[in-house]
Amino acid sequence: MKKLWLTIAVLLLGFLAWRWYFPPQPPKVAVNAVQEQKGDQINALLDSMDRVSGFPPQAAYQPIADRPLFFNKRRPPPPYVPAPPGKKSPIKPKRKVGKPRMQLSAIIVIGKQKYALVKGGRQKGSRRIHVGEEVDGWKVTRIDADRLVLSNGSETEELLLRNYRPVVPVKPVPKPLVAKKNNNAGKAAPKPAIPKP
Repeated sequence: MKKLWLTIAVLLLGFLAWRWYFPPQPPKVAVNAVQEQKGDQINALLDSMDRVSGFPPQAAYQPIADRPLFFNKRRPPPPYVPAPPGKKSPIKPKRKVGKPRMQLSAIIVIGKQKYALVKGGRQKGSRRIHVGEEVDGWKVTRIDADRLVLSNGSETEELLLRNYRPVVPVKPVPKPLVAKKNNNAGKAAPKPAIPKP
């Protein structure tokens, strides 16, 4: 085993000495003067690079652009025409906002400020809202101790704080008293010990 380690050490030392005396040389980059080519020669070179054998000419692919696969009725969309300056786009009517799909989780009172924790609606998770804030198209008008009042123009909705039934503690049922059996019933009681004078 010692001979093996000695052989490995000698080989390693020999390799390190060889690298010390003959370090690796960086590769030599041949600097060739780039010949100036005219624009026609460059275009001819690029055209020859673009040509790949076996494919039809570019005009053969025009039907793909005329009948795009992912558009309705396989027709391209109409070209974009910008609106003339000075004309305003017609005002879109506000879409109807349905009943709020939120759940009131808690009412938080910090000093004189009141916040409500709501869950659901358009945003995932819980969020904290205050009076005057707009939530899913509804404006918060009032926060009471047990409800949140939302308004949307002439409509008003109330979200009640969930009212859980109080949990009544269950009294443990006492176990029936069972008279213990006396195992020493037939034996005489032991005599008390008399202290020595």
